[in-house]
Amino acid sequence: MPTISLNALLHVARSGVLTQQTGIDILANNIANLNTIGYKKTRAEFSELLSEQLEAPPEGDARNMGQAAGVQLADNQRIFAQGMIEPSEKLWDLAIEGDGFFQVQMPDGSLAYTRDGRFQLDAEGRVVTPNGYYLSPNITMPPDAEQTVINADGEILVQRRGETEPQAIATINLARFENNAGLDKIGENLFKITAASGDAEQGIPGENGFGQLFSYALESSNVDLSNEIVDMISAQRAYTLMLRAMETSSEMLSMATQLR
Repeated sequence: MPTISLNALLHVARSGVLTQQTGIDILANNIANLNTIGYKKTRAEFSELLSEQLEAPPEGDARNMGQAAGVQLADNQRIFAQGMIEPSEKLWDLAIEGDGFFQVQMPDGSLAYTRDGRFQLDAEGRVVTPNGYYLSPNITMPPDAEQTVINADGEILVQRRGETEPQAIATINLARFENNAGLDKIGENLFKITAASGDAEQGIPGENGFGQLFSYALESSNVDLSNEIVDMISAQRAYTLMLRAMETSSEMLSMATQLR
């Protein structure tokens, strides 16, 4: 039966402490964003770390090649499950039910993507995010608009002063990706394209698999507090166990050194 050295045992415990701490940090971030509009939770994926993935074992390490040598963070996966659609009192609060992202034009001209539909009009009547980024394609409302309706297919109807019938002036397009999990989070609830996500496919809400659009509504975070708390308790228990193992290994190593 193969044995394991104290140095190896210390390494296994240390890797467990570090990965569990990462998992706790991810869970804490999910809980902190419980009320963030359009937020998509993150899940930590762990994998067993084999000795062959490490540098050469220290002298006296009795592990065989391929023997378990701890745990590591394998992936930090974003979960794009649908959040609840909550009613709002603002016309330009928009929610997507189904697949798709709003397209946002960044200051450098590039596009970012979000599920956060809190839009508003700036001083010039352009549709922008709370941070002032333009909705893309850019939409500018006429100054004499008296009534506005946003349909489920993204069509914007405006009744202008002196007119009796509303007219369509623009359409809100959505974007979707072959692999949402491959998108890169850049802050402010925004994502950017990566090679893993694939290029953006643009389309009209409600058509060809794109989600429907709702005005006077917002998509809430998809974080389930009860699940996150259960996972947090499990991660904290595992962290405590690994910490005790590391402390015990350190004490045993110290005793062995003194016996020499």
